Amino acid sequence: MKSKSFVILLLIVALFAVSCGGAKNKVANDNVARPGRDKELYDEAMEKLRKGKYDEGRLKLNVIITTYPDSGYMALSKLAIADSFYREGGTSQLEQAIGGYKDFINFFQTHPLACEVRLKIAEAFMQQIIAYNRDWTKAQQAERQLLSCLTACQNTDLKPAIEERLGQVQQVLGLHELDIARTYTTRGAYKAVESRTRDIVEKYPQFIYRDEALYKLALSLIEQEQPEEAVRYFTELVRDIPNSEYAKDAKKFLEKLGKPIPEPTNPNAPAPPRPGMMTTIALITGHNGLTISRDGVLIKEKGEINREAEQSLKQPTQSIGDSTRVSSTSPVVAPANSTNGANKAASETKTPDPKATPKADPKKKDDKKDQKKNEKKGFFGRIFR
Repeated sequence: MKSKSFVILLLIVALFAVSCGGAKNKVANDNVARPGRDKELYDEAMEKLRKGKYDEGRLKLNVIITTYPDSGYMALSKLAIADSFYREGGTSQLEQAIGGYKDFINFFQTHPLACEVRLKIAEAFMQQIIAYNRDWTKAQQAERQLLSCLTACQNTDLKPAIEERLGQVQQVLGLHELDIARTYTTRGAYKAVESRTRDIVEKYPQFIYRDEALYKLALSLIEQEQPEEAVRYFTELVRDIPNSEYAKDAKKFLEKLGKPIPEPTNPNAPAPPRPGMMTTIALITGHNGLTISRDGVLIKEKGEINREAEQSLKQPTQSIGDSTRVSSTSPVVAPANSTNGANKAASETKTPDPKATPKADPKKKDDKKDQKKNEKKGFFGRIFR
């Protein structure tokens, strides 16, 4: 009886081992490089991503990256992985999306989609911005990215979108600085008030509370016995924002200092906009009214694939260490210090063999070969226009 039980147990163990081995072999065979398999993997991965199965999709895309280094789907796979993290959302996923997008920029700097990727990095930072009276690190990172993006994409159709987002982020940064300046004012720390309000005045010309910043800056200078410099900011306030609630007091200071009252540039200019109670509550709770597209570059909000962007990335690639770049037939310029370039230069300097058969000039051959978004705007976004 015991011997029969033992035999049955052995059979069960053997069957389990065979099934496990078969599964492993199936996985191994599935990932073996073979012609056309990279396209199959890419299609399967995009279907997974379309359905929101991000982990499964990324696994298949990583197989392309590790197994098919020269595949035309390499750039697509890298960008799709970054998009999947962006679409998934959450602090950790957004940081991984930023890393993926930056990796794409490093190796495809002049690709037609580079500006969209740069903007997506900024939007990933923007999604992590919290209430203005708390940590402002992500707002600062978003501003730096948008300024860099604006410089790199000055002559593209994305410029208005970049400027809009930059203005909104700077409103959050301005509110952060002003909130601290108000606190220092109540404490009589006028040097600190000067520092904060000067930053606002110099960095954020479209800030909705610019009039208050000008007034507090001038007042802090008066308290520090620098009346001549204070006159400059009182004058700007009265001249450029004549209907501000602070303009009347600014005129009084100018009269006391014996300075002329400037004529308003535009006497009929409306008073600066002020958020209502509900908007103020929203800002304090972190609802900043930022314009952020929920689409990725390739993967849109509802799972659709941006086929036009996808087509522009189907280029042959060449390996550079552990990463890739678009080959010489694509619009991306190869790095000047690349190994391939050095080898090519070395080969071109070799002494020609007089007995060798003349070959066609490779340069001539190469010459013959060469050839707005689903946006989700915050309910309070309009106050930052």
